[in-house]
Amino acid sequence: MEIETLIIIVTYNSEGFIEDCLKSVTASSYRKWFLAVIDNNSIDNTIKKIKEFKNSYIEVSPRNFKLIKLKKNIGFSAAINYAIFNFIGKKKKKLLNRIKYLILVNPDLYLFKNTLSNLILPFELREHTKDLKGVGAVGGLILDYNKDIIQHAGGKVKSNLITRHVSYGKKLSRFSDSNYNRVEKLTKGDIEKNGTKVLKEVDYITGALFATDFTIFSEVGGLDTGYRPAYYEELDYCIKLKKIEKKIMVSYNAVSRHFEGASVKKFSRNFYKFYHKNRLRCVAVNFGFLYFFKEFLREELRWIKSSATRDQKSALAYAYFINFIFLPYNLIVKIKNYFILQKLRLK
Repeated sequence: MEIETLIIIVTYNSEGFIEDCLKSVTASSYRKWFLAVIDNNSIDNTIKKIKEFKNSYIEVSPRNFKLIKLKKNIGFSAAINYAIFNFIGKKKKKLLNRIKYLILVNPDLYLFKNTLSNLILPFELREHTKDLKGVGAVGGLILDYNKDIIQHAGGKVKSNLITRHVSYGKKLSRFSDSNYNRVEKLTKGDIEKNGTKVLKEVDYITGALFATDFTIFSEVGGLDTGYRPAYYEELDYCIKLKKIEKKIMVSYNAVSRHFEGASVKKFSRNFYKFYHKNRLRCVAVNFGFLYFFKEFLREELRWIKSSATRDQKSALAYAYFINFIFLPYNLIVKIKNYFILQKLRLK
């Protein structure tokens, strides 16, 4: 079986979604994958559901599927890195030279038939299409699980790294699977579809549906595990890619459905706590003091005054305190990242 893409799904108490997610992967028109499901010590029936799936579908076998069970919850980033550097890197070394791309998929995501193909396509066309030269990461169009409402069509960030999802909450009119057939060969004409770009450059893409070069991901050292338990690890990675002049793009032909906030309820106390802690860390490890005083501080004060809600104040206080305590460590991470990226620039 030909393998060129590693797909990783990190699960934690995902019994309500994982079976549909796995079915959608195996039903994909794209078949050149090895699927690694890594479980963060779920206490529900997630493992049972995965094993039942494995035993029921002939599309999966030890040649293209592995369930990795962890004894404790190590977080999203660390689980991704474990699957790549511990499992693939040590136990499946023969795969390393065959894998060209890495795709991350949330367990509460349902993929359309051509989603995986259309995530990979921009990478394959980089050498033949001027507009795709330098593509480093590609995300997809993510819809609500039950309604044709957009959750994510790429992301934008402010100077203080407050994020927003492009077109969030907008209705997708006249939607059907057939509207998003695979584009076999992109041309300038193909990039425009019904007045909307098939591919669009953005600031970042969500880790819920995320494709990148496997080699670059490995050379960067994977995802930064300091963003525990989740949030901002994908933005951190996208910032690194931009520093080595890679493009971040979203493909509106790579469509999926997503149950938002299945792990941490969006806009809950824990959401704000993790969000702001990791937002400030992302600033510390990726930008210098000049940026902090000229760009971040001005936007942060403006945002706090005009947009920060009352229920975020305690989360912000916690985030500032924790990042002050860990500032020396984050500066060491920043220096380490600098040398890694310098090495990649020279290639």
